[in-house]
Amino acid sequence: MTSLSLTAEPTQARTLRCFRLLGLDDFEVWRRRVMALLIFTSVLLVAYWVAWFAARGIVASDHAAEYIAFEQSFPLADAWLLGAAFIAALQLSRRRPSALMWLLVLGGAGVYLCALDVLYDLEHGIYTKGHSGAIELTINLLTAALSTGLLASAWHYRHELLGSRALHCASARSQSVQPSARMRSASA
Repeated sequence: MTSLSLTAEPTQARTLRCFRLLGLDDFEVWRRRVMALLIFTSVLLVAYWVAWFAARGIVASDHAAEYIAFEQSFPLADAWLLGAAFIAALQLSRRRPSALMWLLVLGGAGVYLCALDVLYDLEHGIYTKGHSGAIELTINLLTAALSTGLLASAWHYRHELLGSRALHCASARSQSVQPSARMRSASA
């Protein structure tokens, strides 16, 4: 029987090089920058929706009825993103293990919403609408990059995010298994 040998070492090496290049190879530096990014992103998200409802022409990439209807379907989903970003930043500042979950929730939701937006924009030629299309493309590229970057970096730092409490619990559980149970599981 042959098995595939998948090694993560080249991927980890590329990730570490990328982190070093961005100055994010130190967990504490990364944590502070992610908190700042989450706050900045939250402010931008709120500003976008304030502009959308107060002066739509500032942020609308199109003025067709179907585009307006499409965009009008996003406030609740973006409110979820806003809540997840706030909780992730709060849990990061408190150094709580649940920060990992909220970062993964936020990154996954960002990728999902970006995919919806990109598909609509491609199907309706939004990117070809001059300056506003270029802004929409920039928003989509930033959302995709930041969401996938957040997923990758949160996973990279998962042990630090979970903290010594989680490692201590896992260690205590493995030590509490009686020797006879360990032997039975090893022989199974």
